[in-house]
Amino acid sequence: MATTEKRFFYGWVIVGMGFLVNFAMGGVYYSFGIFLKPMITDLGWMRGEANIAFSIMMITGGVLGPAVAAALSRFGARKIMPAGMILAAIGVFLSSMVSQIWHLWLTFGVVVGVGMAFGTFLPLYTMINFWFVRRRALAMGIVASGVGVGTFVLAQVIAHLIDSLGWRAGWVALAGIVLVIGAVPPLILARDKPEDIEQLPDGSTGTASTEQSVRPLVKEVYITPVEWEARAALRTPALWLLVVSGCANMFALNMASAHQVAYLTDMGISSVVAARALGLLVGVSTLGRLIGGVLGDRIEQRFLIAIACLMQVIGLIIFTRVQTMGLVYAYVLLFGLAYGAMLVLQPVIIAAYYGAKGFARLQAIIWLIATPVLASSPILGGYVYDAVHSYTIPFSVCAGFCALGGVCALLARPPKALNPHLNLYDSTKGIS
Repeated sequence: MATTEKRFFYGWVIVGMGFLVNFAMGGVYYSFGIFLKPMITDLGWMRGEANIAFSIMMITGGVLGPAVAAALSRFGARKIMPAGMILAAIGVFLSSMVSQIWHLWLTFGVVVGVGMAFGTFLPLYTMINFWFVRRRALAMGIVASGVGVGTFVLAQVIAHLIDSLGWRAGWVALAGIVLVIGAVPPLILARDKPEDIEQLPDGSTGTASTEQSVRPLVKEVYITPVEWEARAALRTPALWLLVVSGCANMFALNMASAHQVAYLTDMGISSVVAARALGLLVGVSTLGRLIGGVLGDRIEQRFLIAIACLMQVIGLIIFTRVQTMGLVYAYVLLFGLAYGAMLVLQPVIIAAYYGAKGFARLQAIIWLIATPVLASSPILGGYVYDAVHSYTIPFSVCAGFCALGGVCALLARPPKALNPHLNLYDSTKGIS
């Protein structure tokens, strides 16, 4: 077990590994919008039907949430993450060979969706929750910033490859990046819990009491004193308010990531500049993730989420009235900072309210419920555009959703256990 001897805390290696996995994941998730227009132009598809592939990927990840949680309980993140990322790389590579729309639905939608489900968010953040308690938001912020850095770099690389070599070569290059950067680091570096290598969360030396080891950095930030069972957590109003808030954020994010490049090129902006704007948006979100990580350990997370939602509303209103690149960059700054912070704060507040041991199972249930809402966003945007040849309505709907999300976040006070014995996590059931 842990001793009082001071030694390097391996949790920061886990953070670095997570950063690299998310770097690769960002290239897959956010580059779809860059591939969209070249593919539909070449193959004669409609935007709505092409975006079904993106939605299938989202649905696949949500539906598989309980299976991923069960796999985490049985095998641990160390084993399933590399396998998931290898499968994602295979799906990306196969996307370079598509000739009919259902091919893309299968390769990107199903194969990449399964790989991402087992290789990224749920296993990665479950691992982080075990390694960190007091500095959980900071650790998650650094890990999540990998998506921003990866997208900022890879969006421009992929756009140039598509322009010079074609979209098929772009998919092949992206597959190689996912394999090398996304699959290899967890294969070598992943460790499920600090106890696996005789350490404690946050690098504690074991000299402090249990109460002190989980005490937040400041008194204003709530951390649950018990580990909640998923069934008990599902009976609390706070959880459902957070679900609505999270759905609102992801609805807007999915719409923007799938349609932003096409919208800007429709406005007469070149494809490379439009892709650079997408990369810059996610790049700015890197700063938002870090800010969310730093502040999330010091300020009540629900207040920060509400502020971020307000910033998203303002950014989307600006985006629907874009006439100059100055307004594009104003949208990028506001929306990017906001959604970056929220991607960190949402899992952090779930863990802070309900504990780490039940996080995977609870998050899987949330995904299963939220997935239909999230998956509808890119399809809705595509079909509304096909009908009215404008993105004003879809992006305005997103702004309304974000406003609703901010209100729900403010109302989501920390849950109180009416019967603490029903909330306690059963340690005989594994990770859960």
